[in-house]
Amino acid sequence: MSRSEKAILWGTGLLVVLTMLLDTLAPREPDWRRSFSRYRNDPYACAMVYGRLKDFFPKGVRTLRQSLYETGLERAEEADAPPATHMFIDQSFGADSLGVASLLAMVEAGDDAFIAAEWYTEWLTGESGVQTASHWDMPAVEDAFPVNKEMPFARPDTLHFTAAPLRTGTPSVFVRGDMTTYFSRLPGDTALVLATNQRGQPVLVRLRHGQGRLYLCTVPLAFTNYYLLKDEARPFMAGVFNLLPDRPVLWDEFSKAGREGSRTPLRYILSQPALKAAYWAAVALLLLTIVVHARRRQRAIPVVAPPRNTSRDFAETIARLYYFRGDHADLARKLSAQFREEVRRRLRLHGTTWDAATVREIALRTGIREGELDHAQRLMEHLGSAEHVTEEQLLRLNQALRQIRTRL
Repeated sequence: MSRSEKAILWGTGLLVVLTMLLDTLAPREPDWRRSFSRYRNDPYACAMVYGRLKDFFPKGVRTLRQSLYETGLERAEEADAPPATHMFIDQSFGADSLGVASLLAMVEAGDDAFIAAEWYTEWLTGESGVQTASHWDMPAVEDAFPVNKEMPFARPDTLHFTAAPLRTGTPSVFVRGDMTTYFSRLPGDTALVLATNQRGQPVLVRLRHGQGRLYLCTVPLAFTNYYLLKDEARPFMAGVFNLLPDRPVLWDEFSKAGREGSRTPLRYILSQPALKAAYWAAVALLLLTIVVHARRRQRAIPVVAPPRNTSRDFAETIARLYYFRGDHADLARKLSAQFREEVRRRLRLHGTTWDAATVREIALRTGIREGELDHAQRLMEHLGSAEHVTEEQLLRLNQALRQIRTRL
C-alpha cells in the first residue's frame, strides 16, 4: 500500500469517527410517540415515573412481562401472597377475554387494578359497564399560538379531583392538551367519579368488584415523563397514586414490550453451552475468513516477466550480421566446424578429423549410409577451402547437414 493510499485510509477513518462523535453530541429532537414504556426516557414514556413509584408504594414495584392469564395462575398458586395493585398505563387496554377474566378474578379475590388508557377492550367494558368517548373543541387560533407554536390547535387541559380529600386542591394543568377521552357511560350503583376534566366529564372512576377495586382512567398521558417534570401537572399524578392502597405494585409491560425472553432459535442456541460455543466459533471463523480473504484480495501481485531467451536473440543478431555482410564462405566454414564438433560430442568420438575410419564408425553407430556421409564430407571440404561461396551452395550444405543431424 502506497503512502498516498495510507493517507486516504487514515483520513477516511478520522472522518467517520468525527461524524459519529458529532452525531452523538448533537442535540436530538424529542420523540413524542406514545410508548408508555418503563424502559424509555422519551416525553411520553414512563421510565422516570416508574423510578418514582417506590416513593408512593414502599412495599415494592415489580415489572411483569407475561400475560394476565399467566399472572392469574401464579397468584392462584401463591395462597399466602399479599394483595397487590395491578397497574396498566398504555394507549389502549386490549386484553383478550381470558386475560380480562383473570384480572377480574384477581380483583374479586382482593387485588386492586389501576388502568390508565384511552380505549378499553370490549371484554372489560362489557363486564364493568363503562364506555369511553372522545370530545374535542376547535380553539381560537389567537388563543392557541401563545400556548404552543409548534401545535397551533393545542390548548391546555385541566383535571380536577372530585372526591375527598383531594377535591379542594387546585386543578392540574396539562399544557400540550390532547386529553379528549372521557367516560360517556358508567354503572350508577358501583362507580365513584374521582376526577373530571375542564368540561366536567369524568376521567377517573373507581369501581368495586368483589373484595377489590378497579381504578379506570382515560388520560394515560398524565402519567408520563413529560408531565412528571411539569409542576402544574404533577399534582394529578401524585394524587392518583395517593388514592391507591399501599400494596405491592405489579407493573404491566407485556402489552408494550412483549414477553421477556421471547423464544427464538437464536435465543435457544445461546441458552445451551455447547450450541453457544459452536455458534461463537462459527462467527469467529467467518470473521477470520472475511479478514483473510480481504487481505488476499487487497495484496497486489507483482507482474513477473518471463525469462528472455538471450541466446536466441544473439543467434538472430549474428545471423542478421552475416546476412548483411554476404560472407557465405566464412559462414560455410563455421557451419562445418560446428557440425563436426556436434557429431563428435554426441557420438563421443576420440578423433577430431573426418577420415574414412571416422565416416565408417559414424555409419555403424547411426545407421546412416556411408555414401551420404561421404557426400557431406566432400561438400564441407570443398566449401571450407573455397574463397567464394554462393547462397545456393550454402543452402545446399545446410540442408545436407540438417538431414544427418536429425538422425544422429
